[in-house]
Amino acid sequence: MSQNPISNLIPRGSLGLKLLLVCLLVLAMGVPLLMVGGLVGERQGRARQVTAEIGAKAGGPQSVGGPMLLVPYQRTVETTDDQGRTQRRNERGSFVVFAEAGAADTQLNVQDRKLGIYRAAIYTATIDFDASFRPAAALDGIDPAYRFDWSQARIVMFVSDSRSIRNAANLRFTDGRTAVLEPISDLSLAAPAPGEDFARPGLSSAPAYPLPSNLQAFAASAGFANAPRDFTVETRLELTGAQRFAIAAFAQDTGVSIRGDRSDTRAEGYFQAAEAPTTNKAGFSVSWRAPFVARGIEKAADLNSFNLGLAAQRDMAVSFVASDDIYQGVARAVRYAIMFIGIVFLATLIFEAVSGKKAHPAQYILVGLAQCVFYLLLLSMTELIGFSWAFIIAAGATVSLLAYYAGAAFNSPAVGLRALASLAALYAAMYVLMTLEDFALLAGSVVAFAVLAAAMLATRRINWYGKAEG
Repeated sequence: MSQNPISNLIPRGSLGLKLLLVCLLVLAMGVPLLMVGGLVGERQGRARQVTAEIGAKAGGPQSVGGPMLLVPYQRTVETTDDQGRTQRRNERGSFVVFAEAGAADTQLNVQDRKLGIYRAAIYTATIDFDASFRPAAALDGIDPAYRFDWSQARIVMFVSDSRSIRNAANLRFTDGRTAVLEPISDLSLAAPAPGEDFARPGLSSAPAYPLPSNLQAFAASAGFANAPRDFTVETRLELTGAQRFAIAAFAQDTGVSIRGDRSDTRAEGYFQAAEAPTTNKAGFSVSWRAPFVARGIEKAADLNSFNLGLAAQRDMAVSFVASDDIYQGVARAVRYAIMFIGIVFLATLIFEAVSGKKAHPAQYILVGLAQCVFYLLLLSMTELIGFSWAFIIAAGATVSLLAYYAGAAFNSPAVGLRALASLAALYAAMYVLMTLEDFALLAGSVVAFAVLAAAMLATRRINWYGKAEG
């Protein structure tokens, strides 16, 4: 019988062929890892949905806007048509006047509310507002055609969900007067005077930019008879919310401070905090200042052409670790799973090369599947006890199993002990890699390079077509 000529080119028992087979097995492990990755995404989405449901009952993420002065106006506008005829029409609307200086001091009391294995950070916020107004200075230079009705002026505030307000908010003025804040449905319109019809022909009152639907306003009469002098208002607002709390830059120069009894807190929002949040076991503290130039909004604006939602978006906020945040570490671990499975396979192949003992491809597959199951254990336990403890338990179980299997497969307790030490070091490196977050890519690249360099040094004398050279 003639011999297959290809068999002469590829020696039997070639380590090179074994290396190619191991590479194919590593790629094959990507299939179960894709399933694990999909499961992580599904659980993360479920956690986000349940967290939103829990938080919605408490008011959800809250955005609060401090005191603003709203003044109704009328003016006559003259326009010229194509035939040169001059036409007059009356416009009606409201001007918003922002406080010259404002401060908001907030105390947050935070607790976790659970539904099954999911949780949401629910807070009760107590906010003390202080706003100093200079209406004459803010309206200086405005078109004289505007005729302001100061008797209908109101102090306005807004929140994301007014159902969560827990107190009857009262305004306190400089002269000692007080006024109760009440809900309003439209920031663009002042209360009509007796006998007036807002819908009569020639009278325009619809704003180009109404208040965004996700904000709810409430107001109190300013109690002015004529154009007021400078004044100050104070108020305290108590409300509940979930996951995120924000205060809009409601004044030309706004200072905000937020304190709370929770340490897993992030400072965020449109404006950057002066310093990173100060955290300790008792809680956190963070402050901002948004000066007039940085705020980028006029001192006063016509609500018929100004988008008040723009002011609401320029905020200072804190957020708390959400239920779906715990999945970030698991997702990052799965992302690097192929690399770590490949490292274990490569280490096994090197041991074969230097010891002369052989491992069957089926044993490689079992080792790879054991590592895939590690990520399932990590995911399921992370939901219950958090990422760190879940990693320790899952890694301990997986390393012990693989070390025992290595010792039994090669019939050598010494091999089992070496596998235990090396796998423990590998999973410890994996944990460090998962917790570095911002430097995960750099750390992963360094680990991959170090392992590849070690493999190349250990196999530098191996004849990949046959046995190792002495």
